[in-house]
Amino acid sequence: MSSAKLLHNPSEEDGAAKTFDTILELISSAREKIAIHMYVWRSDAIGNRIGEALLQAAERGVKIEIIKDLSAMMYERIEMNRKSYLPREPGTKRKLWWRTIRPTFPDTFVEDEFQNGAGHKLIEHPGVKLTWTEDAHTHTKYYLFDDRDLVTGSINIEDRHRGYFDYMVHLGAENLGEHFRARESGESKPDPDSKIEFIFNQTMHAQARFEIKPALLKLLNEVKREIHIEVAYIGDADIDAAIGAAAHRGVEVNLLLSKKANIGNDNNYRTAQKLLKSAPVKIFLTPRMIHSKMIAFDRTTVFSGSANTSIFSMCQSAELNLLIRKPGLVADFLAVADSRKTLSSRVQSPDDLDNYNKPLALMQELHQKLKL
Repeated sequence: MSSAKLLHNPSEEDGAAKTFDTILELISSAREKIAIHMYVWRSDAIGNRIGEALLQAAERGVKIEIIKDLSAMMYERIEMNRKSYLPREPGTKRKLWWRTIRPTFPDTFVEDEFQNGAGHKLIEHPGVKLTWTEDAHTHTKYYLFDDRDLVTGSINIEDRHRGYFDYMVHLGAENLGEHFRARESGESKPDPDSKIEFIFNQTMHAQARFEIKPALLKLLNEVKREIHIEVAYIGDADIDAAIGAAAHRGVEVNLLLSKKANIGNDNNYRTAQKLLKSAPVKIFLTPRMIHSKMIAFDRTTVFSGSANTSIFSMCQSAELNLLIRKPGLVADFLAVADSRKTLSSRVQSPDDLDNYNKPLALMQELHQKLKL
């Protein structure tokens, strides 16, 4: 890559401000085309700002392609202001499922003046193509501008990321789009010598290509000294076993979790408690919501993107992670990671994680397993 920049530093409250500013700048400077693949796109302040910027780009002739995950509307309609930016009304079956699953979510409702489906002008523009993922879960998050600039990581289009811990990376190169598309489609395999490589789960176009879990297991099995794990949601049994095995062979394992996750908190606590009982891992709880998806190995390699270590991310959903061995970028990640660890409190005993709803934890795990 000609350039690779972490859109965050330890002095910032979170990684969202720099990310959203960069995205808006790149939209305004795009000349030919913009491609966006997004999970949650909420109709709030930033959701509308990005949408309006895209409409202005379309007006000046930029071709815009948007792939939007349909299943993520559940989060747009259950959490926060309960409004989606892109107009789409869910079917009866989907609404019924949302009513069933709603009790597993904390009540985060906030009243505001934003319009549900505010993006109707954007998708009606002749220069904009919108594709909904009807038959596949796609948790992927990226923006590709003129095939030269890529922004990807763990941030959705919604204001609440301004209070979360996340990581987003801005990559730039003249041939970036060609290589990115070849990796996304599966036409090319990962380059083992690359300092930054794209690792995909791909569930679209009748594919079932899951590269992320095997890559992660390989890294966990080969690590020698230290693992730093920062993910929003955990629970894949194979990944948990590999983490425990690393700890048993003397690797220092540091796992940072939210003290209170926005969803799935009970399953997080249940899984973390099992891990702490079975292996000499160090678990830390941070007061901020960790929405990050980042694992660092021996302080030389970072694996980060949209994928949690949950059953959903490992086995069900399309995801995009970066495998990073570029020393400067790795160092930037670790500087932020170290600062987050200092803000966290270490769990001293498995009993400290016992304050969770056990039936609800099982229901949250079942939600990850079901293809709904």
